[in-house]
Amino acid sequence: MPLGFSFVFPFLLIMALLQGGAGLLGRDLCGWRPTLILGLISAFIAVTPVGGLPLARWMISFNANFSISLTAILFYKVTESSFGVKLLDKNDLLTCWVFSLTAGVILYPMALGLGRFDPYQAGWGFSWLFVVVCGVTILLLIMKNRFAVVLIAAILAHNLRLLESTNFWDYLVDPFMVLVSCIALSNRFLRKLSKRP
Repeated sequence: MPLGFSFVFPFLLIMALLQGGAGLLGRDLCGWRPTLILGLISAFIAVTPVGGLPLARWMISFNANFSISLTAILFYKVTESSFGVKLLDKNDLLTCWVFSLTAGVILYPMALGLGRFDPYQAGWGFSWLFVVVCGVTILLLIMKNRFAVVLIAAILAHNLRLLESTNFWDYLVDPFMVLVSCIALSNRFLRKLSKRP
């Protein structure tokens, strides 16, 4: 199963890049037919062998596991471009950015040796991490924040072992997700500053 799921993120990334390129050329690819054509082209590119491996598998050299959070954000972008449907609103996205940046700040410096505590160990088996994420998910569900669905998807994906990693942290966040969150939050902050008189 992990081998098959590893094609999902590259497929969505290729599709998003093709949609972005079409947008720059002034083409509107909204609708079922253009989306199906782009999907077939993206799938073909993803499975095209390069040096004996499908192109999608080469992405493992950049990042061993792309988190469910990052995959969900990419799926949101592709769906919005394809059908004009916003699966997540601004508040949901803000929650995603804040959650991912917070998780990255907790995880990466300490996992790299800053301090004696290694939070990455909490991703193996049942631990405080699972309890905290379940608590946050329930709170977000009560608040009707759709980022809760992304966290539920991460929990389910972990239980189904969809990624090659078996550590729960890898389902929640990855370095690229932290980077995207930093950029998104910085842009939001700068936009608010520019609106001030």
